[in-house]
Amino acid sequence: MSDLLNQRPLSRPLLWLTGLLLVLAALPHWWNLHPLISASLLSFVALRLLFWPAADKPAPGWVMLLLLPATLALVLYHANWTEGRQFGVALLVVMAGMKLLEMKTRRDLYVAVFLGYFVLITLFLFYQSPLLTLYVLLISTGFTALLIAVNLVEDTLPWKMLLRRAGILLLSSIPVMILLFVLFPRLDGPLWSLKLGANSGVTGMSDHIRMGSISNLSQSDEVAFRVRFKGDAPPPAQRYWRGMVLWLTDGRNWERELSAPTPAAFQPLAPTLEYEITMEPSGEPWLFPLDHVLGGLPGELLLNTDGELGAELPINARKTWSLASSTQIRQDELDARALDLGLQLPPDISARTAALARQLRGNNRTDQEVVQAALQFFNREPFVYTLQPPLLQDDPVDGFLFDTRRGFCEHYATSFVVLMRLAQIPSRVVIGYQGGDFNPMGGHLVVRQSDAHAWAEVWLSGKGWVRVDPTAAVAPERIEHSINNTGYATGAPVTFDLGDSPAFIARMARNLKWFRDNLQLNWHYWVVGFNSSRQQTLLQRLGLSNLHRYQLGVAAAIGAILIGTVAFLLGIRRNGVKQDPVQRAYLRFRRKLVKAGLDISPATGPQDLLKTAVSRYPQKAAEIQAIMQQYMALRYGEHPRRDMVSALRVRVRKFRIS
Repeated sequence: MSDLLNQRPLSRPLLWLTGLLLVLAALPHWWNLHPLISASLLSFVALRLLFWPAADKPAPGWVMLLLLPATLALVLYHANWTEGRQFGVALLVVMAGMKLLEMKTRRDLYVAVFLGYFVLITLFLFYQSPLLTLYVLLISTGFTALLIAVNLVEDTLPWKMLLRRAGILLLSSIPVMILLFVLFPRLDGPLWSLKLGANSGVTGMSDHIRMGSISNLSQSDEVAFRVRFKGDAPPPAQRYWRGMVLWLTDGRNWERELSAPTPAAFQPLAPTLEYEITMEPSGEPWLFPLDHVLGGLPGELLLNTDGELGAELPINARKTWSLASSTQIRQDELDARALDLGLQLPPDISARTAALARQLRGNNRTDQEVVQAALQFFNREPFVYTLQPPLLQDDPVDGFLFDTRRGFCEHYATSFVVLMRLAQIPSRVVIGYQGGDFNPMGGHLVVRQSDAHAWAEVWLSGKGWVRVDPTAAVAPERIEHSINNTGYATGAPVTFDLGDSPAFIARMARNLKWFRDNLQLNWHYWVVGFNSSRQQTLLQRLGLSNLHRYQLGVAAAIGAILIGTVAFLLGIRRNGVKQDPVQRAYLRFRRKLVKAGLDISPATGPQDLLKTAVSRYPQKAAEIQAIMQQYMALRYGEHPRRDMVSALRVRVRKFRIS
């Protein structure tokens, strides 16, 4: 019987529903694959539904022979061979479309449905957001309802019944899913981050700057990383997230020193701050810890003597690390390498810049006094902190200090370092982020690309490398508040988000933003990034921390079997108690007749019941015949109409003998 059912031709509603679900399953891949590959799936669906709409008449064989090599050529030409996930997904998507073209039996539909399930799974190779998970669950419900519809004898699609049964199946699988998720031994990272692609990063901060580069980045509200402290977060003035140290300059460009500094492990001189930093994918290996990060790092991270922290591989997926930092560290004497690099200058320093440096040095005896004099110069003169500084020509330092006097953080940091080096004070530029917004719902800091910043470090005898932020001398609000990213005219001063908007809609929008951000972080923490360490933390809370890996596997398997057994037994009981609605209506009709005085036995069949009831109650003959005819058509008819069930139940409910 099952084999005959599978060989039955498809109905047109089943064909259309299959095409719609395949398109919806592959829709999010539009941003992952070449547009022509995504368009090919839409073309295959359109071809089938427009030119071969009959469900039992697929596309001719010659069409399939022409499309197969063309499709393979399309995938080979437009899919990236070097990235296995993109190539494999592209092939899977176009093959699902071709399967729709050749479908003609219900057995073919099974194959198409399982291809659709696989397409849905591949979405998690690119995204792992909670919104996508909800989308996948919805489309999976549709495919499951389609599988249920395939096994129905009739060709109609009772939508409510199909969706209800599909929802019950998915809901009943949740306990097993949660059990396996919590107890099954975890990998150190999510499966979809296992080096499936090497060139899938997104734009992040670079390891060099050119006047204007960070100003462009600072106009983006994209999240760079999130930080969750184990205690109180440091005040805004101490939230400097250290990135790369730039030593070398030609007067316009600043770069890292090519010969990598040696690994380091700093010793704290102030209380240690412990935190977890969750980096967004950047395509770069750099992390941005709170200055200064200490030792005891994970094996895949490297800290050098410049205080730069990097990973072994580019960060192409959201990932969390546990770190510790201190606001003060022990520093040795300045070595020859740092001294040479800290005083390096381009040969073509302008006369005005050199004269300003001599003035700063000549009027002050100590290096500390020179630093303060330079900060007073930026504060006293009419400098403007702007997102859109005017263009600078051959000598940007000279043009900025004496002509335009309008710039962003890298203008102030690089110009300050040039002045310090001219005054024979070793100094360097550090780029990273400064600040971060506190999410009151999640209790963590959110650092955005708009928080990108550049500052200076000077070497002071007896103190070591000391951070100096010349931007604070011009715009001290920058250290306490985030930039308000609205449109700016060239040279217009920056405004800051003071967080004091009284408008109800503005407060609601901000709260929704925090809720979404907190949801994303917790989703990554407890679902996407649920590694062995977090599993042990959760098991400890549940009192199961003594279980080892193999014991966890056994417990997960036994638990899944027990849950499945309970669900099966409940299903048997439910099916035994809850009868078919047609049969329930018939039994209710029999009870009404018996209660009215009709003498029938449990063995009396429908035909005999009809004759006996009509002869006993001739005044109700029309009603009795209508009820029994509907019942026998639904119970024994070749193609029962499900829409007649409600009519039967209404007739039985209204039936009265007197």
